[in-house]
Formats: sequence, structure tokens, C-alpha cells
Amino acid sequence: MNKTPDFSSLRPERPLDERWELLKLRSLEADIYACFVPSEKPSSGPTLIVSHGAGEFKENYFEMARSLAKQGISCLLLDMHGHGQSGGKAYHVSMKEWVADLQAALDYLETRPDVDAKKMAAFGLSSGGTAILEAAVIDPRLRALIALDATVMNTLPWSITLTMASLSAVGYLKRWFTGNDLRISIVQMLEEVQLAADPEINARLKVDPGKLQAFANFPLPGASAAFFVNTIHRVSKISAATLIIWGEQDNLDPVSTAYKLHDALTCVKHVEVIEGNGHAGHLDRNRQRVFDLTGDWLLKHLA
Repeated sequence: MNKTPDFSSLRPERPLDERWELLKLRSLEADIYACFVPSEKPSSGPTLIVSHGAGEFKENYFEMARSLAKQGISCLLLDMHGHGQSGGKAYHVSMKEWVADLQAALDYLETRPDVDAKKMAAFGLSSGGTAILEAAVIDPRLRALIALDATVMNTLPWSITLTMASLSAVGYLKRWFTGNDLRISIVQMLEEVQLAADPEINARLKVDPGKLQAFANFPLPGASAAFFVNTIHRVSKISAATLIIWGEQDNLDPVSTAYKLHDALTCVKHVEVIEGNGHAGHLDRNRQRVFDLTGDWLLKHLA
């Protein structure tokens, strides 16, 4: 449930608008930091919970939140467990924890008089997409979903799969004996992977201090869920109207995954593949298209 908002330790890297609220929630005994961005329209429209990807933070979604606010959509941007300013083990990606974070956000939103509890939705990128899908499997309070290049199955090449699985096994042994995960650097992998299709944006992402710190201290098996999940086997239980958005040039999760996810869903669903975008579509050259599709989907299904 929600806690009293605490502003003292929050130092956003990007300026906030005056009406934005910085919050601190509780999830599995950890502090989860969030930013509530209210709609710029007087009517009670949809409210979107935003779950970032592995190694990310809520500030990456400020531009999207501003765009959606103009369409009459409020946003609650989260720093997920182990990321950004939130508590938890640094850079761990645990679906148990991340789903709990989303449910804590739902609990909090239900206490706000400016939020219609029947119009709550979630947006997630990559591992954040995994989390919102897993949450929707068990929590019907989510009425609509936008999955952006969501990780729903292992799509790594077999050689990398074998390497990461072996390192995870070593990590389990280290955790057994020391209580701590194995920490490795996957910065070189980041160098070889295209996160955004736009060369300038991709170059900036590769030197982003937050992402470099996360990838230089990648915990195994603590973050293995960033790669190894089987969410696609459970999504048939989702009832929320689900929009799947994918970058045509996504080299991490191929476009074929978008269609496999679409086929596995039994709810109201749709796929949009965006030309000129890579994996990080919310930051890429055609990010406004991502924002517009998200807003249109929410206003169509949660009017």
C-alpha cells in the first residue's frame, strides 16, 4: 500500500513539471520510488503504470508521460525493485518482485480520488513487458496493456544461452556458499547490440552512466529473468486488451516474437511493428509513434 510521499532523497536528473508528484511506495518490504504524472484534462481518463526494462529507470519515460498527459492519460512511472532509486538487490530482475511492485502501484492508485479504478492499465518495455504480462495473468485490475518489445521467451543465440546458463549455475553455487550472486560485466555485449535504430540515440544509450553501471555489475542468477522466461505459456489467461508494439529493427527480441505473443493471447489484441525503431522504442527515432499508439489504445478500450 502507499506510504507518505517522501521528497527528501529524490534528485531527478530531468526537470519535473510542477504538478508531478514524487512518491515512495512499499513492495515486499522495499521502498519503491515513483512519479505520478496527472492528466492535463479535467475528466477522469485512464491511468497507466509504467514498468521500465532491465538496467533502466523511470526518468526514461518522462517524455512519454508528458505526451500521454496531453491526451488525457495519467501515468505512474516506477523505479522497479533493484533499479533507479528503489530498494532491493541492485539490478536484480525478479518477476516475483516486479509483479509485487505493479500490484503495490495498483493498490496505491485505488486510494487516489483522481484515478478511476476501472481504467487502470500498464505499459512495459522488455523485462518490464514481462512483468506487466505476468501481473495481468493474476490481477484483473489491469484493464489494458501495452507490451513494448516484451521479453516472453528466450531468444538468445544458443552459444550465449549456454554461457549465461553456465554462469547462472556458478552464481547459484556462489549464492549457496556466500549469500551473494555472481557479478559479471556484460558491457561488451552492450557494445555489440543495437538498442536503438537511430545511430545517435544508440550511441548515447551505450554510454549512459546508469546503464553502464547496471551492465558492469550484472547479477547472476539474480537477473537471469532478463533473458530466461517462459511467460508466453501463461498469457492465454490474460483478459486485458493488449497492444503489442515492436521495433522492426529489434536485435534483442526479434519481430517474430511479437507475432508468437499475439498468437498466444486470447484477449482483445493487436500488433503494431514500427519501422525505424529498435528495442528501445520509447527512446528511438519514432518514439512519438509509440506514444500515440499507446494513447489511442487506452482511449479506445478505457474510454
